[in-house]
Parts: sequence; structure tokens; C-alpha cells
Amino acid sequence: MAAEARVRQASLTSRDGLRLHARVWMVDKPRVWLVIAHGLGEHSGRYDRLARAMAGYDIGCCAVDLRGMGESQGRRGHVDRWQQWVDDYATFYQSVLDESDGVEVVPLGHSFGGVLVTTAVLHGAVKAERFVLSNPAFRATAEVPAWKLRMARLASRLTPSLTLSNQVDPALVSRDPAVVEDYRRDPLVHDRLSVRLGTEWLSAGQEALDRAAEISLPFLLMVSADDRIIDPQGSAEFSARATVDHSMKLYQGRYHEPFNDLDADQVFADLAAWLDRRP
Repeated sequence: MAAEARVRQASLTSRDGLRLHARVWMVDKPRVWLVIAHGLGEHSGRYDRLARAMAGYDIGCCAVDLRGMGESQGRRGHVDRWQQWVDDYATFYQSVLDESDGVEVVPLGHSFGGVLVTTAVLHGAVKAERFVLSNPAFRATAEVPAWKLRMARLASRLTPSLTLSNQVDPALVSRDPAVVEDYRRDPLVHDRLSVRLGTEWLSAGQEALDRAAEISLPFLLMVSADDRIIDPQGSAEFSARATVDHSMKLYQGRYHEPFNDLDADQVFADLAAWLDRRP
């Protein structure tokens, strides 16, 4: 009989005093713990399907709502520095590691969270043996013109907390109509993106690509070929530049959220199989 996850709500305090909300999907005897970094404008609860599927493989999951997201404190869609997100994640990750009782803890980042996890690995902010990236947001779907970048950087200095719509079309999140409808109706999902967060993201994404060859940990890269929110070429470029042993799974026809898309069972099986291969 497959194991079932028991969900526990938790909270922690960020390094600068904000209350952060988290979820933990407990299994009786986890072989691995996944610590999930979610994407822009969403929250930990949207990874329930992934976590319950992983429980069937005796893999525990946990996720924190980053500041300005979900049930955590902070201005919606804004950070002063990208490092604040990295610190939030690293603080939560360390708390999981401290309670892991020797079970391996693996970072997993989706979209914006994929860039965040890559930054954390590059800067040594998390102690891990390997990591997982799902459609990391290294590049936007369209190249940003140089003049727009200059204007964005100016606005980031003058009005850093000014928020605009992230212009994400919910219909492009998943091919599953039920997932799209849930996304539209979810009161904890928002479309806010501050000019400061936007410029910080672009810088972090570029740093990840520029320093891909410095990555020393094995990783799994899960990429949706038909992602129209994030450019899959960013992942291909990251993979091509990386010199460490890694695996890249390319899913034809999939949209931005492979864990919430149609036929997700194959994605779950691939993730579990990779985690079974100890580094």
C-alpha cells in the first residue's frame, strides 16, 4: 500500500523578522526530503499534488511561502534584494536539515524558485549533495530590449516597490482546465511584480547562466518543451554550459508546471527514479 502524506502547517521567522508560512508533507519513513522553492506569485500549497505523489515513493516534501507570497508577510511581489528570497529559503532549508535525522535533503526549485535554488547553490547558502530544477526562469519568453532594461533599472532605483502585473496568462500554466481554474480562483495567488524584483530576477538569471560551469553538485533539470511563460532555451543553455554530471528531461507538449500538468505521473516517476540514484 502506497504511503500517504500528512500535511502539517508551520511557521518560521526570517532573518530580518518577517513571519514566513510553510507546509510539511510528512511520511513515516522518508528516504529523501525535498525542500521546494515555488514560483512567482504562488505559494507552497500549490505543490500538494507533487508532495502526495512523492509520498507514494517514500519521499517527504516541504515548502515555504517566500516573503510577499502566499501566507507569508511582506509586500506582495516585492523584495529589496534577491538575497532576501535566498535567505528566506536557506533559513527554512536549514531548519529541515536540522530535523532530518540523517535523511538526505534535496533542494527543488520551480520557475523563479529554480533561479533562487541555483543562486543558493552557487553562493553556498544550502548544504546539499544535489538539486532539482523545474523550468527555471533563467530567461523570459521574449528578449528584453536594452532600452527597457535601462528604464527598468532606473525605475528600480527611483521607485523600487512599484508593482505591475507579471502578465502571466493562467491558461498557460497547465493544459489541465481544472488546474487553470484553481489558479484563477486561488486567493493566495497574485500577479504582482515590483520593478526591483524584476531587475533582481534578470540579474540572478544571468548570473546563473554565466556561472553554470562553476556548479559542482549533480542536478536534474526538468524542462517543458512547450513552456510559454519561461523560455526553455534558458534551461538548454544552462545545461550546455554546466560541466558537472547532470540529467535533463525534456517533456514534449507540457506547459509551465509539469507537476500540475496532464500526464504528471511520468514526471513524478522520473523525479523519484533520479532521487533513487544516490550521488
